[in-house]
Amino acid sequence: MARRIREFDWSGHPLGPSEDWSAALRSALSIALNSAFPTCIYWGPDLRLLYNDSWSHIPGPRHPGCLGEPAAEVWSDIWHIIEPQFSEAIMTGEGVYFRDQMLPMRRFGVEEETYWTYNFTPIRDDDGSIGGVFNSGNETTRQVLQQEKTRFLLELSDVIRNVTDLTELRRRALAMLGAHLGADRVGLRERVQDGPNAKLPVIEQWVAEGASPVPVGGARAPLLDVAWRQLLDGRVIQIDGPDSSRTASDRALLDVLNCEAALAVPWVEDGATEAILFVHSCSARHWTDLERETVEQVLSRMMTVMDRARAAERERLMSDEINHRSRNLLAVVQGIVRLARPEAPEVMRAKLIDRLGALAQNHSLLADQRWEPVALSQLLSQELAPYSGGGEIRVNMSGPMVALSSEECQTLGMVVHELVTNAAKYGALKDAGSVLDVRWEVADGLLHLDWIETVAGPLRREGFDVPGFGSSLMTLMIERQLEGRFVRELTPTGLHCIIDVPWAKRGAARRAAADREGDRIAAT
Repeated sequence: MARRIREFDWSGHPLGPSEDWSAALRSALSIALNSAFPTCIYWGPDLRLLYNDSWSHIPGPRHPGCLGEPAAEVWSDIWHIIEPQFSEAIMTGEGVYFRDQMLPMRRFGVEEETYWTYNFTPIRDDDGSIGGVFNSGNETTRQVLQQEKTRFLLELSDVIRNVTDLTELRRRALAMLGAHLGADRVGLRERVQDGPNAKLPVIEQWVAEGASPVPVGGARAPLLDVAWRQLLDGRVIQIDGPDSSRTASDRALLDVLNCEAALAVPWVEDGATEAILFVHSCSARHWTDLERETVEQVLSRMMTVMDRARAAERERLMSDEINHRSRNLLAVVQGIVRLARPEAPEVMRAKLIDRLGALAQNHSLLADQRWEPVALSQLLSQELAPYSGGGEIRVNMSGPMVALSSEECQTLGMVVHELVTNAAKYGALKDAGSVLDVRWEVADGLLHLDWIETVAGPLRREGFDVPGFGSSLMTLMIERQLEGRFVRELTPTGLHCIIDVPWAKRGAARRAAADREGDRIAAT
């Protein structure tokens, strides 16, 4: 700056040639130029600007053109604030000091909230009059905003501790963040679908008065696809404005979002973006590193609290489900014991062990599936495995993909086990040349299953009309557990059993989940 001042053409300037400057100005300028602290001098009636190297970054792109220019022109954006301060120092002849003074500067095309600690000290000219003002100071924006951020996060912590409802927590956290950043729109997206076509709809948003919200549903605009892929890859989207380096796609993206500046921060778990916190401004602004850091910290706290609450809810549901499954399993065991007819102890013991073994086998199948829905065909294949494989007895199975809940799997598993046991002793699974056909379909709100045995050997009819342990157990399982219908009849060629289970009324949401899992089973 010393070189710039020496090389500047002052001959036609209001301050006049530098060799004619007063001793007071030369002395003050020498102190300023040799100072390592940001220092400048405003001299003359128009308060013309002279400054050192440390001060040169303060006016931003106005440097070096602001050298020798009037303060009112250099600082037109904040003149309404600093002009009275200049006047006080000049009128009183005493220095003034300001700590963390907020100055809304427009150094880079947009208004910035900046804070400064500085002084204005009058400089007396050679004749004793006030010839100018000595100014030194430094920017404290980050310190001030860091303090505000700390206060904001402490307030947010109070909300997190005292608000137990997740919806209310999200609503208040987004509103607080929007107010803290002076934004017009803040929203949270969260994943509801996995895979390449992942969906992250807006589940909560806060909108300032006069601003319009982001549509909660609906298709994504094609223009958003590039930004969307970046977010799914875990990259932050930050579009400042106005920005000379902004691309046409960024400008078009802001038009789609109906804002002038946008910031979106993804939340990534196990390599997948699970949530996105976005902030929009309807006026042009630059997002600072501190603001981006604040958004990331708010997102982290929200997701941590939400994950913790959901884990607690999952634990509660799991406990309820375990209790339900235990009661259901014990009810089945009690039913097996109650239906057992008095027989020789060894015979009765063998039958009970067989039935309980079948129940344990079904339980293992569910455990292997992590208690997710099980395909009906998988259940049948497990029970019929010893008789399948192209042997002398032909076993045919046909039907659509049907996914069974854990309760349905346990109940139908016991029924199928009884049918297989009976067929192995007296029916189609006993003699070579026999055929077993198992067919099922879902129609008219029912799961309909036909068990058709074609026996090659002699058909056993005695005792069929007297319900035994197995038939009583199957009737109990189907009619009481599943609220369905169980029919057994002898045909000229063997046994025909019909099972009808209400399918539509067993819970649409649960059935949809089971069907989705069934599709996964079919695919694998």
